[in-house]
Amino acid sequence: MSRRKRAALVLIIFAVVFLTHGFSPVVNISDSRWVLHTAMSIIAEGDTDLDEYEQILGDQKYYHIKEIGGRKYAEYPVGPPLVAVPFVAARDVYCRLVRGHSYQKLLAQRIPAKSERFIASFYVGLTSVLIYLIAGRRLKSVAKSLVIVFVFAFCTSAWSTASRALWQHGPSMLMLSATLYLILLAEERPKLVQFAGLPLAFSYIVRRTNAIPIIVLSVFILLRHRRYFLRFIAWAMVIAVPYALSCLRLYAFPLPPDQMPWRLRLSPHYFEALAGHLISPSRGLLIFSPVLVFPFLGGVIRLREKRLDALDVSVLVILLVHWVAISSRPAWWAGHSFGPRYFCDMMPFLMWFLIPVVARFRRPVNGRLIALVSAFVCLTAVSFFIHFRGANHWSTWWWNAKPNNIDRHPERLWDWNDIQFLR
Repeated sequence: MSRRKRAALVLIIFAVVFLTHGFSPVVNISDSRWVLHTAMSIIAEGDTDLDEYEQILGDQKYYHIKEIGGRKYAEYPVGPPLVAVPFVAARDVYCRLVRGHSYQKLLAQRIPAKSERFIASFYVGLTSVLIYLIAGRRLKSVAKSLVIVFVFAFCTSAWSTASRALWQHGPSMLMLSATLYLILLAEERPKLVQFAGLPLAFSYIVRRTNAIPIIVLSVFILLRHRRYFLRFIAWAMVIAVPYALSCLRLYAFPLPPDQMPWRLRLSPHYFEALAGHLISPSRGLLIFSPVLVFPFLGGVIRLREKRLDALDVSVLVILLVHWVAISSRPAWWAGHSFGPRYFCDMMPFLMWFLIPVVARFRRPVNGRLIALVSAFVCLTAVSFFIHFRGANHWSTWWWNAKPNNIDRHPERLWDWNDIQFLR
């Protein structure tokens, strides 16, 4: 494929995902409601406190607001507000030129949910492009790479969660995908691996569970690309040092207290959570995206073919440790959300192990191939239906509150007679 055709295809992938996600009506801004306000504060005042929004903070009953040194801040990481800054800055210019007032004035009065959905969909669109490029490095087939993109964009929580609002998950998937792509490019041009330090370090500022891929992939780079490891660390410091300095100013410690490793404790419901993340009728990964049984098969294929390399092992370790980590949380079901929200960040890595399966879709055609493709198509269709409902039908989100609040009645997570995506 020529460069022009490849560029056109990449733009089409981005546009289809961005527009489809962007026009899906469901918006859930529960934990992300202060992202745009914080971004505007960064632009207008050079800080992240939200004191200038006192009235709307009060109207929202100070939802997930913490007070430090007499100033009010959003409890959640600063990564999502940082990736929102370009969009908020552009909107501020538009408001000043067309409406005669700043965007800050609008934010002081309401929470612009649709703007969040727009930005989140933009970043999921970019991630879909990276998924295509990652798949292409291994499959060498446009059609097969597009299959991987379709599964990622429309058959997983990327559609029903990551693009519904500016949660941490969308930017998190983007950073992890960028890291994985740079590692793949380094197979031919080793010096490029040093730049993986930038998105990998930023992934932690977006979501603290990304400490797991940071540790694992840093070890991988140390062992595989020792020559460039110090440069990799240096690029990571471009992100880590300013972040640590800002934390020192706020907390007198280089990390926020709520991001300390010891915050992860063994929940009394740990084993229930391990099972629930996979097979709960209203939170299970394999229930909401049954097509994701195939990444497990992909790992088996790599092992049986004796082609399981160091990167495969690293990705597998990340997936397993992430599963253990999210199962340690007392509210393992992720509050009011749709399906396996805590697994959302891992979708790029799950797509990695889907690649060996899709690679099997080749001639000669035989009974085994027909059975494999038939099962894949059926489970993909079911997964698409489930996440279409999550992104387009509000009733699936109301499930969290009706007939009882899921946070007070988590036993509903195992009710096969009231499955969330069938509401």
